[in-house]
Amino acid sequence: MAAATILIVEDHRDIRDLLRDVLAQDYQIIEAVDGVSALSKFRETQPDLVILDLMLPGIMGESVLKTLRKTSQVPVLVLTAIQEKQKIVELLENGANDYLTKPFDIDELIARVKVQLRSNRASQPQAAVLTYGKVSLNQKTHQVLVAGHELILPKKEFALLQILIAHPHQVFQKAQLYETVWGEPYVNAENTLNVHLSNLRTKISDLLTDSQYVNAIWGIGVRFD
Repeated sequence: MAAATILIVEDHRDIRDLLRDVLAQDYQIIEAVDGVSALSKFRETQPDLVILDLMLPGIMGESVLKTLRKTSQVPVLVLTAIQEKQKIVELLENGANDYLTKPFDIDELIARVKVQLRSNRASQPQAAVLTYGKVSLNQKTHQVLVAGHELILPKKEFALLQILIAHPHQVFQKAQLYETVWGEPYVNAENTLNVHLSNLRTKISDLLTDSQYVNAIWGIGVRFD
């Protein structure tokens, strides 16, 4: 079995280096120093676990967690200096699987990482290939097939399709899609998103003249069906 991939999101270099040095012996490590790069690297690599610091430049850790939870149930282990019980409860309610307060014990960190990875692999293995109707998307090779024909997509269109095909029939608000894929607030961005969705819709429809998969739900958002 291939080594699990862990995304470490931590802006403090010393802590990031410590986490990498300890965990790289057993896992593949990806690093991000802020919220925007964390969301981008998450989409690109689809890690098995995220270790997330809360105090990040730009997009805060809480916002990163909420964005991840819109499309993924990947385990998230939060690192925080917060010790207030109510704040910890809020973190868990917002989707954190576990937490460690700083400063943390390395042996405890390793144990908690193992528990989360073991639980995730046992309960929710993620399929490499997502298929709906005549459309399939391979998350590992980034290959998209429409009625057996390969469709080459730019990164943003691939990311949009990846979210939509993973949740057919679910209506996504445009702000939700944009903030997940672009990793930034949905401000004056409707035209950018609409262009990418239109391009994706046209490319799929060109290969399936009898079907349209990317459907706009007027006044609500977008649905894949």
